[in-house]
Amino acid sequence: MYSFFGEVIEISTIKDVALLAGVSPATVSRVITQKGNIASETKARVLSAMEQIQYVPVHSQANDKSGTIGFSIARDPKDMLDNVFFSNVLCGISDAVKKFDYNVQFSLYYNIEELIEKSIDLFKKKQVNGFVFTSIFSSDKDLLLKSMQESHVPFVMIGSSLNQNVFSVHNDNIRDSYMATKYLLDKGYRKILFLTPDLKQDFTYDRIHGYQRAIEESEETDFTNIIYCDNEELDITKALDKAIEEEVSFDAIITMEPIASLITLKYCQNKKMRVPEDVGILTFNNVTYLDKVAPSITGLNLNPSALGTEAVQLLSELMDSKPPAWVHKSVTLPSEIIERQSTNRSTVSFI
Repeated sequence: MYSFFGEVIEISTIKDVALLAGVSPATVSRVITQKGNIASETKARVLSAMEQIQYVPVHSQANDKSGTIGFSIARDPKDMLDNVFFSNVLCGISDAVKKFDYNVQFSLYYNIEELIEKSIDLFKKKQVNGFVFTSIFSSDKDLLLKSMQESHVPFVMIGSSLNQNVFSVHNDNIRDSYMATKYLLDKGYRKILFLTPDLKQDFTYDRIHGYQRAIEESEETDFTNIIYCDNEELDITKALDKAIEEEVSFDAIITMEPIASLITLKYCQNKKMRVPEDVGILTFNNVTYLDKVAPSITGLNLNPSALGTEAVQLLSELMDSKPPAWVHKSVTLPSEIIERQSTNRSTVSFI
């Protein structure tokens, strides 16, 4: 309730509508935003409840809402230049906010402390309604979540947050890595290198686990070799040179980023290794330009645009809760392998 010049005015909330209509707040949100399949009878009850208590949807309360969602990342800018995953997520967010009549503000910070400080400040000044965060290092995640929740800032994480009471949307990286490794095993590859950067993010652990589990379950091989290196050409070249010098035999390579797969392909070609006959190459984060090289490179499609779209949907539900409901809710999206020439041994003529 609010008091203006001695007159008490009661402001209705989405929870009041849900209680009167006998539905969940999420259902009310979907009716307001016209998202999802809602039974006509349920929709009628919700609209009737809104009219009875004179509820004005949060997106229409222009005096205390700026209509802006923040998409914020704490990463070195150079890490972003070659990574189209983030731009695809941003495209998904941009498409989704149009349906809610919101704008999107993209912010890139050098460290987690700056991201936290700026995000809380933007929210308190009512310049941003809520945030979508992604690519948060494992060591920074607890600090971020604690700070946002203490300041009652609505936010959604893109990435697994299994042990926290937050809204999140993510890929199942254990499942995806297992699927990619098993795919290569089914193609006849037996000595698969796993090329990955450091362990600063949770998904790296999960992908390693999926890779190892697929090998452990295989009756054809017990070979595992995890090589840690950055996605720079010099680092990848040195890492593969070292493997060859140490007489590590391999017939397939999994990379974490498309740019790393291109560098790996170039390396194999310089070393006269035939792809896919001698070495198969598969990368996480499928992008269209993988189809433009020869041989084209097989990619694991993580649906980054859909991650962005789903994150906005979750955030809209959270912003309609006053204060934000800190409960665990996660959405896991499917992934698929886009097969191309770099692993397709069956279409290659052996000489």
